[in-house]
Amino acid sequence: MPRPDHRPATPEPPPPPDPLDGLPSLRGVARPSLWLLLVPLVLYGAAPLVANRIEPRVLGVPFLLAWMIAATVVSPLVIWLVARLDPAYRLNAVEPIPSDDGPREGGR
Repeated sequence: MPRPDHRPATPEPPPPPDPLDGLPSLRGVARPSLWLLLVPLVLYGAAPLVANRIEPRVLGVPFLLAWMIAATVVSPLVIWLVARLDPAYRLNAVEPIPSDDGPREGGR
């Protein structure tokens, strides 16, 4: 005789679809254009070594300030170029990140 609190088993609903399904992935694709992102780093990092002087003046401002202004103008242009050269942008692909791999055993 079945227990009074026993309920018949209902099938579990299927998991919701992943919103990233159907989008191209970049796993294993080389992305050499990302190396260009070192250009802004080098421009700002080299300023104290290369441009740490007042003379010559460029358009009336000290050379160090002119260097920093030029680095500030060049940096967004390089970032824009890298974005356009990146296969992820051209393919509208999903960026692979570690959390996409799912939960790990024994970890948080």
